[in-house]
Amino acid sequence: MTEEEDYITRRIGIIGKWQWRVLGVMLVSSALGAWQILAISFQLPELKFHCVPDDLVLSDKILDPRLKWNETQHLLSEYQVSSDQCTILINGRNETCTKWVFESDGSLVQDFNLVCENEGLVSITKAVFMGGMMAGTLFSGVLSDIFGRKKLMIATAIIFSIISCCVTACTTIYQFMALRFFVAMSGIALYTTCYVYSMEMIGGIWNTLIGIGFQIPWAVAYMILPGLAYALPYWAHLQIVISLPCLLFLGVLLVPNLVPESPKWLLANGYEKEAEEILDRAAEMNGMPPLANIQNLEKGGGTPVPEKWSYFDLFKSPHTIVCSLVMFYLWFANSLVYYGMLLNAGSLLPGDIYINNFVSGVLEVLAYIITTLVFLYGGRRFPMSITMLFGGAALLLALIGYRDPNESNEEDKSGDTVRLAFGQLGKFAITGGFAMVYLYAAELFPTVLRNSGMAFSSFWARVGSISAPFAGRELAKFDGRSPIYLFAFVSLIAGVLTLVLPETKDTVLCDTIKESEEFIANKDNTFRKCLPKPKK
Repeated sequence: MTEEEDYITRRIGIIGKWQWRVLGVMLVSSALGAWQILAISFQLPELKFHCVPDDLVLSDKILDPRLKWNETQHLLSEYQVSSDQCTILINGRNETCTKWVFESDGSLVQDFNLVCENEGLVSITKAVFMGGMMAGTLFSGVLSDIFGRKKLMIATAIIFSIISCCVTACTTIYQFMALRFFVAMSGIALYTTCYVYSMEMIGGIWNTLIGIGFQIPWAVAYMILPGLAYALPYWAHLQIVISLPCLLFLGVLLVPNLVPESPKWLLANGYEKEAEEILDRAAEMNGMPPLANIQNLEKGGGTPVPEKWSYFDLFKSPHTIVCSLVMFYLWFANSLVYYGMLLNAGSLLPGDIYINNFVSGVLEVLAYIITTLVFLYGGRRFPMSITMLFGGAALLLALIGYRDPNESNEEDKSGDTVRLAFGQLGKFAITGGFAMVYLYAAELFPTVLRNSGMAFSSFWARVGSISAPFAGRELAKFDGRSPIYLFAFVSLIAGVLTLVLPETKDTVLCDTIKESEEFIANKDNTFRKCLPKPKK
């Protein structure tokens, strides 16, 4: 169905004052979610630490963590401490360390002693958060279809705002993990529902502009967060500052008639009267001519009720099987590499964590702008492939500047600039690829299976994000180059596999499995010539 036939956009226009008012609220959800995800880089940073004996008394007058760090190094010169700072020689015996001094104060690593035997909890904490995102992705689509967009937005905003504030009161890392799981679950559900709601309000070229532009607030929040983290070094103070705006967002959602229920959802569920009232107000605000009613409008070209399909219909025809599996891999690859680089930036990229994160935010804004222009004028298939290949190649080139931290001279930083530059370029490309894959998937899957296809795709993205902390941090313990090699080859493979997919730019979206199969099969593609043509 073309945009001209969509009764919502015919009624209120593809964009107008009413949509901009609603979008202004919806876009905030992207920034709020970004802060909760990205803050972990500052709350669980990679820190240097010294084991100190229990009887070693440090001066209480030294408040600056750097001076305390230097004082500890001087006092420990007479002790024999293992290279991993986990055991210390006292009275001729090796004893397990129970007390440490860190190079900076205020992190969860210091508060909960997440070093030595507890070091693995750092990666587990990040993975649990990503597990919460997976859970939220799985239930949000179903619940929003059953109860409506507005109700789910309010419910998830309540959970998101309250629990994110409660995180500041955690006294153990296990409490922190549990609460952060629900923050992630409610946060991604809120974001996804806001995204779907926004897409149902607009049409035409604005589907692409807003579809990718929805990521801009994320990137802006990415740029702001390093400044907040620098000004608020204690993790709980940072947590409360990034959580209070969630309460304000909830208050805005509760303002009567500011964000009404989705008219498209109301129509699909038989609430014609309520939908008509909302569309009347929207049309008046947008300056659209009045229409008799929705029933008359639908006679001129309504939306047919699609036949019900199941998830398994994605795997009933060879062409859709191949393209679906490739699309799932693209989501997995983008998520693994993006979050692998993001959550482990402190260990994978050299330099100052605050500056690196700010630069990453700036590059993300640029990536989304370029992605929008490419999708508008350059197509889907080849830009997606080139982006992934470029990202993988850039990450491989970042290894040119690799230095083994255990062997190299601390003052020799000649390779750090090369490593940082290509590392940021690689993440820049993956950022663009992640934005592309959202719209590409929505265009590839037929209408009857679009929600199912997107849900499956998002599931594999969460598998990638859950794996990211282990792939980026734990793998580096064996060889510091291993995570970059992994991310590079995963990205390169994705770039090659993308060539299997058909080009979807300037094509009418398929409604049924049969239409999708015929569309994919009739697209000339060397990689799929061995597959049988669909039966007439």
